[in-house]
Amino acid sequence: MAPADWMITVGCESVGAAVHYSADVRRSGAQVCRLSIIGAASEEEARSRLALKARLWIDEFLSRHRSEDMSGGGPLP
Repeated sequence: MAPADWMITVGCESVGAAVHYSADVRRSGAQVCRLSIIGAASEEEARSRLALKARLWIDEFLSRHRSEDMSGGGPLP
């Protein structure tokens, strides 16, 4: 589970015959990532898939920054 300062907002738009779903991932109000999927069978499926992708992305982001802190390296430019 992501810390409380993370928020995910899901939106959708029609792209031809398909629906494109996207999730904006924000940390302390600032957008840090946008994830998207196309071809979900329902909005519920899209939200579930985007929530999973967002959790994995946040875990990777936090893991990467923890390892930089431990190695003495700072954030990349």
